[in-house]
Amino acid sequence: MNPELKEWVWFANLKGITTRKKAELLKVFESPAEIYAADAVELAKTGLLNRDNIEAILSEEYRKTVDRTIEEIDRKHINVVTLDSGDYPEILKNICDPPICLYVKGKLRADELAIAVVGSRKASGYGISQAKKLSGELAQCGICIISGMARGIDTAAHTGALAANGRTVAVLGCGLDVVYPPENKKLMDQIIETGAVISEYPPGVEPAPHHFPVRNRIVSGMSVGVLVVEAGERSGSLITAQLALEQGRDVYALPGNIVSVNSRGTNKLIQDGAKLVTSVRDILDELRWYEHFKVKNIFDLNFGKNMKHNYELTDDERDVLELLAAETLGIDEIQRKMAVDMPLLYSILLSLEMKGLVRREPGGRYSIEI
Repeated sequence: MNPELKEWVWFANLKGITTRKKAELLKVFESPAEIYAADAVELAKTGLLNRDNIEAILSEEYRKTVDRTIEEIDRKHINVVTLDSGDYPEILKNICDPPICLYVKGKLRADELAIAVVGSRKASGYGISQAKKLSGELAQCGICIISGMARGIDTAAHTGALAANGRTVAVLGCGLDVVYPPENKKLMDQIIETGAVISEYPPGVEPAPHHFPVRNRIVSGMSVGVLVVEAGERSGSLITAQLALEQGRDVYALPGNIVSVNSRGTNKLIQDGAKLVTSVRDILDELRWYEHFKVKNIFDLNFGKNMKHNYELTDDERDVLELLAAETLGIDEIQRKMAVDMPLLYSILLSLEMKGLVRREPGGRYSIEI
């Protein structure tokens, strides 16, 4: 254990001092232990701190709180990777406001080629199937998939990487002892087994709206590029894309239906210069410049389709899956497109539900199951 872990955790959790300012302080004092031991005069001489900042650093309340945090970290088997650690992702160190501490479950790697895959929480069948497919193909090439474990595209990205036996890292906007969303508990455990779930928030911190835009800088900061699969005009995924540009990362976008609300953001990104992605090769072409990028095997560009072939499917079942891979549909819409009798269609959909391949949404619409 880092002998100065207490000071690192204390420094990371100081309120009222921005992460960027904390990073600048570390250039002056070199370690949180030196800041912990400094007096008001030494702190004021830096020219970086106002009176409230200095009072926070000298506050006994924060110094007492850190002991409880360390106890929680130990009790809940959470690792802490500090900014000076050899396990801290090198690419993340280079942003202007790197997290002082990362709380980690699983294994974090310092030098790992990664792509972030983000998008709408209310994703369409098309978005979910493409996020899974592209993430799986990238993972098969040894590329780590970074996302936020949110509903929709994030969940599909992690699931696709895991299905390809690849690595994926989830960045949370809450403490690691809080599973958010709750239904992703099993997914979180699976990610921890082969990848990592991380956060800059200590145990006990609940998710809050203002945490997620802050979290997004880590998602983009850990990646060499960000792929936006589906995003509305005000989607948080567009914040991630903007952060990626500010950090000097590439931005990729999947084109979508021009009348779909979920595609307005991604189509606008393409208009503004993001690279249009129609297959995984569009991303791989950009990554060949990185020295540590090696294609482990010739990957299967039909990855998403082959996942379905693990099941014994009828031709009709395959036809339904192909329709739902493009969009979420009601049963009447499916019948019109397939021209089958309604009793038979009910039987097909029930069979696919039991196999875990489709799900029935509120309102009676059907979509691909993540």
